[in-house]
Amino acid sequence: MHSFASIRPRLAEWRGWLPPLALPLFMFIALIALGGDRGFLYRAEGDHDWGTVKNLAIAENLSPEHNFLLTLRVWRDDEDGGLRYVLYSRFPVGGYALMKLAMLPFGDDLANKMMAARVLMLMMFCGAAAFGYLAMSRITGSRWIALSATPLAFSGFYALYYADYVSGESVMDMFGVGLAFHGMVVFIQEGRFRQLLVKTCAALLLGWHVYALLLPFIFLGFGGEAVAVARAAIASNEKVRAARAAIIALVRSRYAVLAAVSILFGSTLLAFNLANEYMAERGRVKTLSELPSVESALKRLGVTRRAPNPALEWDNFTRRQLYRAGVASVPYAAARAVGWEFRGWEPLDVDLAPTVWGLAAAGAALASLALARGRRLLMATAILFGFCWAAIARPNVFEQGHTYEAVHYVWLALALFALALMGARRLLGGRLGGGVAIAAAATAAPIFALSVFYAGQTTEGAYEAERQRAEMEDFEAILETTRRESVKLFMIHGARFVPWDYYLAGSYWSVPEDVCDPRAADFMVSGFRAEIPNLRSPENRFVFLYEDLSPLELCRAARRRLESEEPAARAVFDVYLQDGAISYLKAPCEARDYEAPFYIYVHPVNPDDLPPRFDENGFYSISGPRDWERRILSFDGACFMTIALPSYPTSAIQTGQWIPGVERLWEVFVNPPPNEEALAHYESAYQAIAASGEPAARSGFDLYLDRDHDTLSYLKAPCGEDDARGRFFLSVHPVNVEDLPADRREVGHESLNFTFAPPAGVVFDGKCMATRRLPDYDIAIIETGQWVPGGERVWAAEIAVGD
Repeated sequence: MHSFASIRPRLAEWRGWLPPLALPLFMFIALIALGGDRGFLYRAEGDHDWGTVKNLAIAENLSPEHNFLLTLRVWRDDEDGGLRYVLYSRFPVGGYALMKLAMLPFGDDLANKMMAARVLMLMMFCGAAAFGYLAMSRITGSRWIALSATPLAFSGFYALYYADYVSGESVMDMFGVGLAFHGMVVFIQEGRFRQLLVKTCAALLLGWHVYALLLPFIFLGFGGEAVAVARAAIASNEKVRAARAAIIALVRSRYAVLAAVSILFGSTLLAFNLANEYMAERGRVKTLSELPSVESALKRLGVTRRAPNPALEWDNFTRRQLYRAGVASVPYAAARAVGWEFRGWEPLDVDLAPTVWGLAAAGAALASLALARGRRLLMATAILFGFCWAAIARPNVFEQGHTYEAVHYVWLALALFALALMGARRLLGGRLGGGVAIAAAATAAPIFALSVFYAGQTTEGAYEAERQRAEMEDFEAILETTRRESVKLFMIHGARFVPWDYYLAGSYWSVPEDVCDPRAADFMVSGFRAEIPNLRSPENRFVFLYEDLSPLELCRAARRRLESEEPAARAVFDVYLQDGAISYLKAPCEARDYEAPFYIYVHPVNPDDLPPRFDENGFYSISGPRDWERRILSFDGACFMTIALPSYPTSAIQTGQWIPGVERLWEVFVNPPPNEEALAHYESAYQAIAASGEPAARSGFDLYLDRDHDTLSYLKAPCGEDDARGRFFLSVHPVNVEDLPADRREVGHESLNFTFAPPAGVVFDGKCMATRRLPDYDIAIIETGQWVPGGERVWAAEIAVGD
């Protein structure tokens, strides 16, 4: 047997090489867990859909043919036949070049190209964590502290949620910031200034966020040197000579040189982009300020604003940034443990607890700089970086679709955890302090793994992934046909799928103002299927290719197909359900008929199919500030529109038009016939309720009260449509009348009446079932039953609930 004394040197050796091996293992967990097929393209919230599609399309369109122009879309001008672009030249070209290289080996394999880009983002995520570890191991002097702090910091919700988000503004910029930050650490400790310059320029090739990192580093570093030089000049006997020497020293300061080099290099990159854009837009713009990228950048920086935005007032904006800092500074697993729920699409009124935690985290990090003697500049840079970027690009950072900007608070979290562990080591001292660091590193592993698991749960369900795979297969078939015939010009027609930007990247588009207006194009891609000889993709399911076909002819064919069937509902528009989509048709029709926006509420058979942000509503909402007018096709005095629906089983669709905040103009309910999956779910739910115990009351229906979930269920078997006709009344009497809405207190009860039709209730296989949610206050008595309006009650029951 070996004595402990003989093993101790070996343990000391293991302690040296274990941390560098453990961190890649942690990051490998993230690569496998987050790089899976869940959420294939879209996420339940946030902007994974549009952002991913946009950036993939820009990368795909990057080519020498267009002089490496950053463009979302290339289309043929109907007036002169020349090429026009939807430009995004405000970004550095380096990140998109890397995306392009990652996708190049896969040709027209759209799914694998997308996966390659996502894996590239995950590698950037791991690389950022690696630079964070290397920087913190140097700053703290302990690889164990760095090994503990890095997984904890990269366990935050934003970091994990956007780890595979294909963008040049989130994870790729996070990697660039990590690279530059490591260069700063090496420069401060070893004086290797040239390495810092190279890393800073490399980071600028990926994105502009590094400027927000340079701002506190240069300002604080140069300020410290200026104070030291000024003190020396004041203490000198020869004031003039000392002042001259001080000025020369400051001009030659490496911080000043770093600022000059970074500005010059970044300006060169931007000048290349803008020159490209100016050449592409030549003849359409007169000055640089009219370039789309310049206009966009000025708006993003807040230089030009169309209208006052109260959300951008400093108090509201600061509260939002503190919320993001708080969310980023706690591992997601720990946040879930205390009941915090985060969404990629943030609410306008952010929760108080994470906001207070963000304030405390930033304050504690700044206060603990007292512990970081000789390292305060580096730690302060990491802490202030996220806030500096938020202040520089306030409108851009605050925009609801730009939640990904919050990933940059990971460096605040990294500094906070490292400083906390340094403080613990100092308080405990010596060998015991080393043991605490090792214990913290061991604790960080399961926290990181759990956080990755929970972040994976935020993805959209498998039903959405399956639809996207089918759409990709459709577009791959289209590309195979057209590329084989060397065709590049497409007309985009009908329902506009967001992924078209990526799926048809590298092609030329023709998009007339009125898509039913007959224009010439080599091929036409449409969301409508018409049984006509011009269809070139008969096996496709969602997107179809036509050749030598007038768009007007296709519009008429789509209308004839709708009119050949009975509508599912009639209102101002006739409403049809076909092929996983909802269609609207009106004839005659004028522009004023579709000025008011439409809304579509999709009620699922299984509530678990809903994305998390719709849980509270109980239905999937396709509404809000959408460009409905562009979705409507108008021709021959008629107008129609088709919108794709989620592919999960649906019990009811509620749709109409409304004036937001004023009134609903019309509304109908459409009930699709249940399929086998829906019937199986209804049967399972029925049996689960029936097996939950004795009914609370028996009358026309058996009534089951679930007080844990505040629901009342109605079951009956055998049961048919006749048994479910009429109105059901449901009156809830509270223990405390003050719990009622003000307009119901005199009456003494709340009325939750309903009709037994989806989504309220369902009749299937000789059974009837409905489940109603009850108010969350203490209930004394429930009265319920069924009556025929204008007639008498069919049955009634009373349930005494109160103790």
